[in-house]
Amino acid sequence: MGSYEFHYNEHGPYGAAVRLLADTDPAERVVLDLGCGAASVAEPLRARGATYIGLDVDEESVRNLAARGFESHLVDLTQPGLDELLAKVLDGRELAAVLCLDVLEHVPDPRAVLLQLNAVTERNPAAELVVSIPNVAHLDLARQLLTGHWDLTDSGLLDRTHLRFFTDRTLTELMVSTGWYEAAREDFRLERSDQNQAGHPLFENGATLGMLVRGVRAGADGHGEVNQFVRRYHRGAVRQPAATGAAGPFLSVVLRTQGRRPDSLVDVLCCLGAQTDLDFEVVLVVHDSTAAHAVTGLVDLFEGNLAHRVRVVPCDGGTRSRPANVGLRAATGEYVVFLDDDDFVTANWVENIKAGARSAPGKVIRWWAAEQRRTWHAPGSLAAHTATGPLTPQYATRFDLTRHIRQNETPFHCFSFPRALVELGFEFDEALTVCEDWEFLLRAASWCGVHDTEQMTSVYNKWSDKSSSHAVASDEWTAMRTVVHVALDQQPLLLPPGSVRGLDRALERAELTQHRVAALEAEVAAVRQYLAEVEQVSANAHHALHELRRSTSWRISAPVRVAGRVARKLRGRTR
Repeated sequence: MGSYEFHYNEHGPYGAAVRLLADTDPAERVVLDLGCGAASVAEPLRARGATYIGLDVDEESVRNLAARGFESHLVDLTQPGLDELLAKVLDGRELAAVLCLDVLEHVPDPRAVLLQLNAVTERNPAAELVVSIPNVAHLDLARQLLTGHWDLTDSGLLDRTHLRFFTDRTLTELMVSTGWYEAAREDFRLERSDQNQAGHPLFENGATLGMLVRGVRAGADGHGEVNQFVRRYHRGAVRQPAATGAAGPFLSVVLRTQGRRPDSLVDVLCCLGAQTDLDFEVVLVVHDSTAAHAVTGLVDLFEGNLAHRVRVVPCDGGTRSRPANVGLRAATGEYVVFLDDDDFVTANWVENIKAGARSAPGKVIRWWAAEQRRTWHAPGSLAAHTATGPLTPQYATRFDLTRHIRQNETPFHCFSFPRALVELGFEFDEALTVCEDWEFLLRAASWCGVHDTEQMTSVYNKWSDKSSSHAVASDEWTAMRTVVHVALDQQPLLLPPGSVRGLDRALERAELTQHRVAALEAEVAAVRQYLAEVEQVSANAHHALHELRRSTSWRISAPVRVAGRVARKLRGRTR
């Protein structure tokens, strides 16, 4: 772990900037260092054979650089005609690279500077640009904002002289819009920046709060611990940012299929074609690219409101989670919902999801499903499959997160979630062969909360055969369930409002059960003790009787006992 430094350090951002020039081979060519300041990279670049030229608006910096034996010029980057001034400085010499190290954030219009640099390099098309820019989206700044702080400092991420602030996305947009395209990067990472507050629970990754915030930031992109973006660019055509297109549909329906059940797939497409609300798209992911053509043919059978809403996306390899992730990345809707090619929905399915999302924006929307037992028929039969029993309200309970941790009670096509979760790094765990929907739901529900519409708009078909529940061994389900629990145990879990009372009631029931079990165990122990005592008395009596029977007196008195028995019998007869 390094530290934020302005002097040259092989392990710091300036060392990274110099290394990025290795591919350009600056030997015997000019490197222009704009806003050079202390010119920390002057000697390292000269050691690599480059002709280093420093330019700065500060006269003292320019004089000091000249005193060290380097060419230096007084230049204000905000002045008009910068491209012409730099051309004069070059004076026909070949340009290897331009450096803007901790510079662009200090100028009021960095775009104007970059456009003029693009013009300068027209005469030197092989010249490249290296920039080093602080990352305003560092995790520590997010943590500071959560505590209500935006404290300027003399240097670092919130240097009080900074006029512009950049994230990875805005930096890329700026560079592309001025004709600069990334060729290489060696970003400088700091787990603890100058904005870090050691010991604060928000800033410590071992604390639950710190772990939670870090997880949210890490899901969004991989730059949460980047202190400085250090990147090299090559010159290209200026490209204007793409205009924002029309809003996408409300709902993206990701429909997974292997193309092996065309009859049920057609039934599912019929369900979608009958929807009362058509504000949706269908991303039909075929988990076998060889079947994509046949599936496309099935889609083409549908005209009007459905066929033009369907995009067929082929996918190969991986577990059941692979096509789910492919569909997730292809979705453009505000909300996303999943369907498999053997589950049916009612005509108001989309309408119900939208109503739920409008009532509880940002939440996972959930509804109920009826279970239908079905059976497949032999090829050539009048119907490919038929129902074998009545619809039963098997999945008609309100959502409870703690209960779901124990067992999934929500079929895959019974919940929808905001696509914004994808921007936070949500995806399906491709290590799971089953239970991928359950694991995703638990994480999404923890972050978003769940709104139950309490409408029965789905049918969960339980097939007599050819279904995953029959094709997967029970021990595999058990193993994947354990994997899910282990993964969830490695991260903090948010509980929705109302969980405390629910947990309290569950713990109370468990406590009462433990008391009853303890009381019953005590009773059993007492009975066992009593039985042991009776058994001991019985054993003692048997032992005494045995000893008596072996005694001499018992043998001698045997005739008397026989005579007594005979006398008793005679008295009984005479009566």
